[in-house]
Amino acid sequence: MRKQIKYLMAVVVVAICVFTVVFGFILRNKKDEKMILHLGFNEGSGTVVSDLSGHLSDATVHDRLQPLQWRSKGVDGGSLLFDGDSTYIQYDKEECLIEGETLCVSVWLAPRAFEWDDPQAKSKGTQALTAIISQYNADKTAGILLGYQRFGQLCFEVGATDGWHTLWSKEDLKRDCWNHVAAVFDGKSGEMRLYLNGDCVGEAEVSKAASIVPAEQKAFLIGRNSNAQRLAAGELNMFSGLIDDLMICADVMEDAQMLAYSDVPQLDYEEIALPNVLQEDEFRPAYHGAPYQHWMNEPHAPFYYNGKYHLFFQQNMTGTYWRNIQWGHLVSDDMVHWTPIKEAIVPTRDSVVPDGVWSGNATYDKNGIPLLFFTAGNDSFKQAGLLSNQNIGVAYPKNLSDENLTEWMIYDQLAVEQKPGQGRLGEFRDPYILKMQDGWYMFLCSGSTKTVGGTVLVYQSDKLELKDDGTIDMDWKYLGPLYELSNPTARFGTSWELPSVFSITNRDGTVTKTAFIFSPAPASTADNKIYYMLGTFDDESGSFVPDEAFSENPQILDYGDNVFTGPSILQDPNTKQTYLFSIMQDQRSGAQEGAAGWAHTVGLTRQIWLNEDGSDLCMKPIDALHTYEKEVLVDETGAFTMAQINEMLEDIKGDQLHIRMTFTDVTQCELRLKASEKEFTALTYQNGNISAKTTTRGKEAKPGESGGPLHPDEGNLTMDIYIDRSLIEAFFNEQKSISIRSYSKWDAQSVFLADCDAIVTQIYIAEIKD
Repeated sequence: MRKQIKYLMAVVVVAICVFTVVFGFILRNKKDEKMILHLGFNEGSGTVVSDLSGHLSDATVHDRLQPLQWRSKGVDGGSLLFDGDSTYIQYDKEECLIEGETLCVSVWLAPRAFEWDDPQAKSKGTQALTAIISQYNADKTAGILLGYQRFGQLCFEVGATDGWHTLWSKEDLKRDCWNHVAAVFDGKSGEMRLYLNGDCVGEAEVSKAASIVPAEQKAFLIGRNSNAQRLAAGELNMFSGLIDDLMICADVMEDAQMLAYSDVPQLDYEEIALPNVLQEDEFRPAYHGAPYQHWMNEPHAPFYYNGKYHLFFQQNMTGTYWRNIQWGHLVSDDMVHWTPIKEAIVPTRDSVVPDGVWSGNATYDKNGIPLLFFTAGNDSFKQAGLLSNQNIGVAYPKNLSDENLTEWMIYDQLAVEQKPGQGRLGEFRDPYILKMQDGWYMFLCSGSTKTVGGTVLVYQSDKLELKDDGTIDMDWKYLGPLYELSNPTARFGTSWELPSVFSITNRDGTVTKTAFIFSPAPASTADNKIYYMLGTFDDESGSFVPDEAFSENPQILDYGDNVFTGPSILQDPNTKQTYLFSIMQDQRSGAQEGAAGWAHTVGLTRQIWLNEDGSDLCMKPIDALHTYEKEVLVDETGAFTMAQINEMLEDIKGDQLHIRMTFTDVTQCELRLKASEKEFTALTYQNGNISAKTTTRGKEAKPGESGGPLHPDEGNLTMDIYIDRSLIEAFFNEQKSISIRSYSKWDAQSVFLADCDAIVTQIYIAEIKD
């Protein structure tokens, strides 16, 4: 009897499979009145998609950048990559208008990002869905919307004759993987259903004989929401990832027919990763690190492990704006050429970090295993019994044998949570970890509880170890505030972001100090440059005592106009040197950044050390940059006048240059870069002050002139300048720097001295490759 039952079950399964294959073949090939649209995404090139059902004419694929990102690999033939903020397909309402008693949507998706939304939006009915397909007007109870909310929870919404219906899935889509999604509206049977990879993951009743009301004023959209939220940089709620084999049919599919979609194919991450398509952008730096597209902010958590340097950064995978924050990941062999790889930490359902992975840093546990400490955003903190939406989480590598440490695991417990009396409530972020002989010290951005100014909170743990079972042995104890200004002003902000506290020496190792670096916040009212102080750190009390010259008087590292911000420190176990990382702010409007498809870059890696007597910091670009110089254009030493120098510079043009010039007995000089008859960027020295200004203040440039004091070395001045398209980083006597954005037109490429009362003893110019 059991054998007969097994035989009958096998026959049933085979019959279902055969029926499904035949059904799928019919859906793909039969031109009948029930098939509304079938897109196979097999075009491979061009800017249009063709309806395989033959009912609709070719449609244009809208995309800010060309060529379109067709992929030869999909689930069935090729597929198309949607960028998340500009790619969509539109059919006018006159050509495609969804209505009727029955509807089935079937599509393969590989999303690469989920958008943030209010955690309470679902319960309030205010959710903002990332759209898969959209043609709806909720106010008129008309049309359909198939999409997903935070964490990839599917949602199918229908405006029908019996009202507005919202159906949520019980399971979430998976990022960076193929998912088959199907949505069914069946007014004849009185039900709606959602399917994920062949399984029914949501169902709801509707009135029998209900039908979809057409949204008569709306176009039919693929990858774009009919009522998307807007920012200056563009639209939200747009699909990011791969789409393949979209079928829309005025019919229904049953559970048995969904079995064909339970076998989910594998997807290589390279197929879905952000493509490197912006090389020809005249303003996007070519030899500075950055993700290939979209928005980034401060790089952080640098560390060295098994021959690779790692650097992480704030990233939005769906557009050029501040939202949907996760940790992007860069790897390098030399801290010059950075390769973006898969994002490291993303907001995750039922984790310590559901609403944004904000800045942090890295350290090694007692066994030398790298750990990432990050700011864990949780907008439902009250429900979780927390005082603040900012607390500190930790992640560890999934596979230490992976040379790129691609996958990271979020630890299921917070490392530190804000407690009463520990800093200003809601200001609790940006951990920096310092390893000392008696344990590990954590420094956190916060605000003072005594004044309106900023502060840094200090925690200490005498143990830090990742165990074999994935638990982390640590015990962070609060020591108190690191340092506070007695009479803070608006210039120094109400909180001190991205603090770093570390030991640093002069070059011969005879003087050692503690350096304290931070960025005042908020940027809207504070001077958001990178400030530093030198002094001593008391590891018992966790307090910092500044040297007299820095007492109540933090100093600026870079005089640029809010370009060089967001500091992070690496004390490299490989080279034994100390390096500084930063963000280079783009400074264009949100609309201009959105049109360009990128915003911000990583600054050049800078080596820092103490001067000879330990009274100040010194700084220069990393030496490895010289290996990227592809052609030396000028290399002369001697005693040259301004006229002689300009003769050497007459044929020098370019926007990827390294320029070094040394002046002797100088009181004033002005070097003009990226210059034409109407435009230029000027670096000036005059009587103990350096400054930078640009004339490129049109639609694409933010006005600004900046500078500060510089003490020449016995009357000598060396300018060491790196031009990378719109970005200029200029270093002066290894003491100070000025970083500036210069949006000169392409014909503004000349270099010349506009003013100089000194002799030039050295001039060196080389082109730098991408």
